[in-house]
Amino acid sequence: MPGSKHSSRRRIIGRFAEVVAFMEREVAATRTGETAGDGAVAQVDVTGLIATAFDHFDSRAGDPHLHTHVVISNTAKTVLDGRWRSLDGRPMHAAVVAVSELHEAVFADHMTRTFGVSWEAREMGRDHNPAWAITGVPEELIAEFSTRARHIDTETDRLIAEYVAAHGRRPAPAATMKLRAQATLATRPEKQVRSLADLTAEWRTRATKTLGRDATTWAREVNDNDKPLLLRADDVPLDVIGELGRSVVEVVGEKRSTWRRWNLMAEASRQTMGWRFATMQDREAIVAMVADAAELVSLRLTPPELASSPVVFRRPDGSSVFRPKSSTVFTSESQLAAEDRLLERAAAWPGRRCHWLRSRRSHAAPTRTAGCSATPKPMP
Repeated sequence: MPGSKHSSRRRIIGRFAEVVAFMEREVAATRTGETAGDGAVAQVDVTGLIATAFDHFDSRAGDPHLHTHVVISNTAKTVLDGRWRSLDGRPMHAAVVAVSELHEAVFADHMTRTFGVSWEAREMGRDHNPAWAITGVPEELIAEFSTRARHIDTETDRLIAEYVAAHGRRPAPAATMKLRAQATLATRPEKQVRSLADLTAEWRTRATKTLGRDATTWAREVNDNDKPLLLRADDVPLDVIGELGRSVVEVVGEKRSTWRRWNLMAEASRQTMGWRFATMQDREAIVAMVADAAELVSLRLTPPELASSPVVFRRPDGSSVFRPKSSTVFTSESQLAAEDRLLERAAAWPGRRCHWLRSRRSHAAPTRTAGCSATPKPMP
């Protein structure tokens, strides 16, 4: 069909609209009220977001790299009184990883529904999350179209070598990330504007050479799969959701001692990435249910509200506007047990005197704050 190719392209590129709509419902907010501190005490809902999107098909190195830049206005209309105010940046920054993980999964769903492709996880090393790739795409082809990554890796290695020569040791993970960011900018070429027709012709030639066969025929075979199983939210049993919730807490607890809902949402998206859903709404519902299950097996550290706010100061879900969205802090029994072991070992150090104070972190779990100091030796 003449228009089918362009229609499929619009559907794939338009995926961002669903994710922006999610941000409007779950993330976007503004602040109002006056205090002597930061000038705002209430975090209130907005009617929506103003955003524009710019679609790019290639990287700066001329490789295929479909991506969309979405620019969001910092101004939004307040539901409470209709006034225009600046967006509250706190929830936007807190949710950025979770929204990114959700977007990746939604994009994979769109690709499967549109082209019938399947997906597989590929390990990226001990300190990295697995990467999801279309089944049947060989690593040689990925490497062929990863010019920017090779340039950045080469420059990063050079900067690390300079660091080792200057300091006598390898940089810490945080320093390595800064060096990689520096390498990214240092190797960044000027953007070349080329037509999509020219780009695809070149990519087809390069792919044919790498694959050793006609790239178009190969691509048709990759798409020639059985009809994919597309899940609805009702298809996922509650016991599976509960198991995933426990797994999410276990994985998140390996990386941090406390967490909030957005940390759980991000990991829930990662652990359900292997499933394909019929709609964005189905995926969103399951990710939220897994996060709910994870919260249930976590220990809440944030104390409950001690006073009830008037209806006018409550959100549709009943929460108070005086408490930021998704700000509740959680931990787990295993984290507290690990703290106990550390304190016991610290107290057993020879020549050290340690003390700790137990106080209630919340109605659910106590907290420990410890301090150690060297025991002074007696004067001769």
